Amino acid sequence: MCLSNEEKESIAEVYLKAKAPEITDYYDLYDCFPLLCKLYYENPAHNITDFFQNPFTVYEAEIDKLQKKGFSSKYNNIKEEVLTEEVNEETKTIIESTCEACKLDKGTARLTLLDELKSLTYTFLKKEKNIYKTIHDKIFDFLVYSFGQRICHCLIKNAHRGLIMERFLLEKQNKMDQFITIVPPKYHTMYIQRMIDDWSKGEVTDVFCNINMKIPQCRENIFCFLNELDVSSQKQLARTRDVRNNDTVLLQLCFIGDVSMINWCINHNDDVNQCRRNKTSPLQVAAQEGQTEIVRILLKHGANITCNSDGWSPVKSACSDGHTEIVRMLLDIGADYNTCDNDGWSPVMSASRYGHTEIVQMLIDIGADYNTCDNGGWSPLKSACSNGHREIVRMLLDIGAEFNTCDNDGWSPIMCACRYGHTEIVRMLINKGADYNKCASNGWSPIMSACRNEYTEIVRLLIDKGADYNTCDNDGWSPVKCACSIGHKEIVRMLLDIGADYNTCDNDGWSPIMCACRYGHTEIGRMLINKGADYNKCASSGWSPVMSACRNGHTEILRMLIDIGANYNACDNDGWSPLKSACSIGHTEIVRMLLNIGAKFNTCDNDGWSPLKSACRYGHTEIVRMLLKLGADYNVCDNDGWSPLKSACRYGHTDIVRILLDIGADYNTRDNDGWSPVLSACKHGHTEIVRILLDMEADYHTCDNVGSSPVQFASKYRHTEIVRMLLDIGANYYKCDNDG
Repeated sequence: MCLSNEEKESIAEVYLKAKAPEITDYYDLYDCFPLLCKLYYENPAHNITDFFQNPFTVYEAEIDKLQKKGFSSKYNNIKEEVLTEEVNEETKTIIESTCEACKLDKGTARLTLLDELKSLTYTFLKKEKNIYKTIHDKIFDFLVYSFGQRICHCLIKNAHRGLIMERFLLEKQNKMDQFITIVPPKYHTMYIQRMIDDWSKGEVTDVFCNINMKIPQCRENIFCFLNELDVSSQKQLARTRDVRNNDTVLLQLCFIGDVSMINWCINHNDDVNQCRRNKTSPLQVAAQEGQTEIVRILLKHGANITCNSDGWSPVKSACSDGHTEIVRMLLDIGADYNTCDNDGWSPVMSASRYGHTEIVQMLIDIGADYNTCDNGGWSPLKSACSNGHREIVRMLLDIGAEFNTCDNDGWSPIMCACRYGHTEIVRMLINKGADYNKCASNGWSPIMSACRNEYTEIVRLLIDKGADYNTCDNDGWSPVKCACSIGHKEIVRMLLDIGADYNTCDNDGWSPIMCACRYGHTEIGRMLINKGADYNKCASSGWSPVMSACRNGHTEILRMLIDIGANYNACDNDGWSPLKSACSIGHTEIVRMLLNIGAKFNTCDNDGWSPLKSACRYGHTEIVRMLLKLGADYNVCDNDGWSPLKSACRYGHTDIVRILLDIGADYNTRDNDGWSPVLSACKHGHTEIVRILLDMEADYHTCDNVGSSPVQFASKYRHTEIVRMLLDIGANYYKCDNDG
């Protein structure tokens, strides 16, 4: 996550308060800036500028102080039980060795170590579920580095292999993490011996994933060490398998690609076909990684060229990753070029999918099946079309690949090319005679795909060839409606110019003009109107184009519809008028336009909600003023008996309450449950509204239908100020509700 300076400033102000300006120049020194702020906040004893300029130097000094005071070394992820319960001899040896490295008495009691761990809680360490950990990963990185300088030999000997694998290098590199420990030359032999020890215990994967194995010079040093071992030890190591995934040494070396070590391994273990548990072989790994020379060596020693448990063969692996020379080698010795993996992918499919043109040509020349489809029904041609590999498409078409074969969802190669905008491929397919009207299982046609994704040139190409531009999908969407929804003006213009049906509605009754109004595409709306589109036609829900524009705040479209005489009072199936919709959402300018042309402002929906009630409910003060100015009924209640005033009181819209009271709204009207405006405001803690209502002498005694009074609700929800107001004016606090 990359934080801006403004974000860092905000973080600094939260943690550092008045001291935040002092570290402005140090925002970008470390990528863990938020952590540094938190750490300083928790321990502000340090000099703030020193801390933010070089926090790890500050912590280094803290460790020096601890050592001078005689504190022992601490560990990350150490279980408390290691220091309190019986442990095995190996653990005892590690503890004693560590104490010695830290210049402590070997006999230091484990409980003493535990006490010292506890003393560092919330400074360097934290305790979670009886495990001591560093307070942050960055602190762990720093501590490993710090102790790597102090007790490197102890860590090499005793630390977990994961730490050895990831954080210690034998040779310094130009680009390396600041917290990597460089092992001094005098400990190189010890480090390599530790790797060999782990290797002999079956930690094969960890040893060969060691960061030193990525560096040729380090590998050479390790290789020299191996060659100095007696032959029986070398053979035993070469034949060791990983204790967890059964990986062989040879397989891991195929990932690394070191030819010398490969030859060493084969010399001491000539079985080159030992596989992982999933049947992945060394040859497959070498083919996948593009290790050409190693593939040659493995084949020379009789490597098996068949598949693993997922059906992946070495030739398919090489085809997927574009290793041309390896594919050629495998084909030359008779590798099966038609075998598919468990997903039905053939070598031709893999090479076609990833655009490896030369490999596709090689496979075609040798007679590979170029029409075989995978389990999803995808052919190599469809795969190449989807991914825009023009040269491969041309090759496949030239040799007669089937160009109308559809996948399991009915998508053809031309549909895919249209979907992803590959114009030249569409042209090639059309010239070969591809069916450009064939629809997918969902009813999508090639032209629909192109319209949906704004590929104007492809739409033009399909139209010129005579594609059906009125075909609708399974949901009733036409190409015109699709382009109108997305806002592709040029495509809409093209379709209208050739006579596309602009009034066809989808399965929900939505027309192209309805969609243009819904999404605010003014120019498209104008084009449709000029062509004669029905601008009063409603959807199945009763929504009109005017309603769509009002609901979504598209002022310019509404003005256009009003100017041509669209019905601005038509209600939907729920009784919502365009005005009520705009009032609910708060589109002030649209409300003003509708009122200025005489829209009905007292029409209620099926639940009895008026435009004024909606505006009061959602706190749109300016709209309330406009409606009242025109004479809207401010006392009309909805089907539940809620008045505009009660809505404003319930939701805390103080200004609207004032406006309604000033105009004479009834402040004692109760809803169907017996709730008055006062009772609503009391329950929800709107103190100022309660004060206003009481000043108007609103009834504060009246209870709801279950006998609960305003003072009961205010007490129940702990609105102290409201309770005080009610008691001051004489509210009856002894009165009980119907349940006593």
